[in-house]
Amino acid sequence: MEILGIFIVALLGNSQDFLGSSFVGRPIVTGFLLGIIFNDVTQGLLLGATLEMIFMGMMGIGATVPPDEVLGGILAIAFALKNGYGPEIALTLALPIATLGMIAKNMLYVGVFPAMVHKADSLADNGNLKASANMHMVACLTRIFLMSIIAAVSYAVGSSTIETIVNAIPSIIVEGMNIATGLLPALGIAMLINMVNSNKVFPYLILGFVLATYLNMDMISIALVGIVIGLVMYQLLNEIDKSRMVENNDDEF
Repeated sequence: MEILGIFIVALLGNSQDFLGSSFVGRPIVTGFLLGIIFNDVTQGLLLGATLEMIFMGMMGIGATVPPDEVLGGILAIAFALKNGYGPEIALTLALPIATLGMIAKNMLYVGVFPAMVHKADSLADNGNLKASANMHMVACLTRIFLMSIIAAVSYAVGSSTIETIVNAIPSIIVEGMNIATGLLPALGIAMLINMVNSNKVFPYLILGFVLATYLNMDMISIALVGIVIGLVMYQLLNEIDKSRMVENNDDEF
């Protein structure tokens, strides 16, 4: 049942681009789903949030393929939940597994997908446009199912041997990853601040910080405050636009 559950989670995670950049394959999402499977949602979310800190800055630039956060996140979290490991072990496992996922995807992009593209071109040349278009769907589904099968098989093969591998890791590396785990939230916050480094957005960041730090408001309360501010700003901007339209009409007359 665990293997089947991991296959289903991997199937959903690998469909994130197919579903319109839905981000359902991010570790924070797959960690929650795996937490349900292993009956420990809190630890699943904790592991997912920890891995999210390292994967949020990894993105494909040009033709490069970054480490696969779906495979790395799912297997690292699953192994950690299965064997009772903490975030530092999940962090140690995530990047090597994600790198293997990247290699598997590169093999698809280099060896399999070009053949499908040439087949689609051949079908289009022969006037079979529907079949040519369907080749794109076949390529997408091939990657989704193949990467999901890899995730399920890797868990089935590795779940019994992962403890031996972890015990072979020197304690100094585990301790170093534990320290790095504590620094990752600060790194993630710094990256988010850099993304919203705008005079238009930064005041809202400061407001959220004040509400959370000095007023001890939880995330739901802060989100509700944000919704209220958004609605008020929408109404104000809408009234300003109406006023400008009226002024422009008066100027024309």
